[in-house]
Amino acid sequence: MRSRYSAFALGLGDYLVKTLAAHHPDRALAADALARELARAKDRQRFLGLTILDAHADGDDAEVTFHARIFERGQDRSFTERSRFVREEGGWRYAEGEILDDGTSGV
Repeated sequence: MRSRYSAFALGLGDYLVKTLAAHHPDRALAADALARELARAKDRQRFLGLTILDAHADGDDAEVTFHARIFERGQDRSFTERSRFVREEGGWRYAEGEILDDGTSGV
C-alpha cells in the first residue's frame, strides 16, 4: 500500500497499472491511457501522508486499512479505505477497495 500511495504522489502511472491485480476492472482499459491518467493525480492533488491502520495477510490474500491525507484545489479529499491485495507473480497486487470514511469525520 505504501508503494502505491508513493506512486500516486510521484505520478508513476506505469507502476500503478503494474500493481493492479489481473482481475481488477481497470485492466480492461488500455494500459498506456490508464497509466497516463493515473500519473496525472499528482498534478491535481497534494499527497500529505498515509497512515496504515491495520494490515494482515492469509496466504496469497491480504487486507490493508489505511487513511490517506490528500488535498485537491484546497479541498480536503482525505479518506479511509480497506483494500484487498492478492499475491500474483511473486508480488502483491491491488484487487479492490472499500471506502470506510470520506475524511469528513476527522479520522
